[in-house]
Amino acid sequence: MFIFDAHLDLSLNAVNFKRDLTRPVDEIRAWERETGVRRKDAGRGTVTLPEMRKGSVRIMLSTIMARVQVGGAGTSLSLSNSARTQSIAYAQGQSHLAYYRALERRGEITFIRSTEDLNASVKAWDDPKPDTPVGLILSMESADPILTPDDVQTWFDAGLRSVSLTHFGANSYGHGTGTVGGMYPPAFPLMDALKAAGIALDVSHLADTALWQVMEYWDGPVHASHCNCRALVPGQRHLTDEMIKAICDRGGVIGSVFCEQMLNPAWDWDDPSTHYDVSKRPMRAVVDHMDHICQLTGSSDHIAIGSDLDGGFGREHSPTDYNTIADLQRFLDILRGRGYEEEDVRKIAHGNLVRFFEEAWS
Repeated sequence: MFIFDAHLDLSLNAVNFKRDLTRPVDEIRAWERETGVRRKDAGRGTVTLPEMRKGSVRIMLSTIMARVQVGGAGTSLSLSNSARTQSIAYAQGQSHLAYYRALERRGEITFIRSTEDLNASVKAWDDPKPDTPVGLILSMESADPILTPDDVQTWFDAGLRSVSLTHFGANSYGHGTGTVGGMYPPAFPLMDALKAAGIALDVSHLADTALWQVMEYWDGPVHASHCNCRALVPGQRHLTDEMIKAICDRGGVIGSVFCEQMLNPAWDWDDPSTHYDVSKRPMRAVVDHMDHICQLTGSSDHIAIGSDLDGGFGREHSPTDYNTIADLQRFLDILRGRGYEEEDVRKIAHGNLVRFFEEAWS
């Protein structure tokens, strides 16, 4: 069964971290160890295109990932994608877009811009060939690379189909993870332009006040590409039950995240003293969050995989029984072992996200 992953950061790993994602994962790990790359996840990467094909991860939302850090707010100034100005974020975003275009020219990926493209990509994997390209729905994590609302149509024409307005800290358009506050005035005409273009809004990484302001203002398609449940793991990075219900009541889909920080109740995002270096939880911990959303909503229609694997971390903060993204196939077996029927597994693996974008683009 093929998998549609709602959140990957391929361009960040390639452009910022210098990983050739067309190569085997063991080769990349060895290169980083041998060359002395100094990063906590060096030699521990898990996501490459060959591993995605091995694990039938055949469609993805993958990000343009650059953001402005305003006023030193938030907890992630040291991350390599922080920018001092929107112009720099725009340039970084364009470099990420150029990387995806280069992959497309090589036949490694294919852009999905419409329902027709989506259906064609799904059909291509009915009988995949060794060189079948992975389908890409282009997303943007933090809207900083969009300089003004007038630029939205250009980004749409380039393939952009989902945008989250903020990331860590306070960004150009409002408050994100690790801060307290709402959206800034420029966010509202930006949302108008996104709606007019037909771009979905991703509420991942919004601060609490900002999320509720967005939900009140926005009446277009809304989803959470990579969020877990605050009822199970403390901290503002996660969704409250009320937030989950609001997103799902509007037809949204929530992608569950496969990293230790999002899975272990001992880790509180808002309390750095609880943070630690090595994973302790296996993949079955992800099912706890999916179960919780199913119980809140009464169905499996609003859950998906939004793995965020290699999203600034590697094996050190991936589940303990996980090695590469190919292991997401084993996660489907874990779902079956927890009592999920085959139709529910299909929805989680890809069906809910396919339906969401078909409806968003109809």
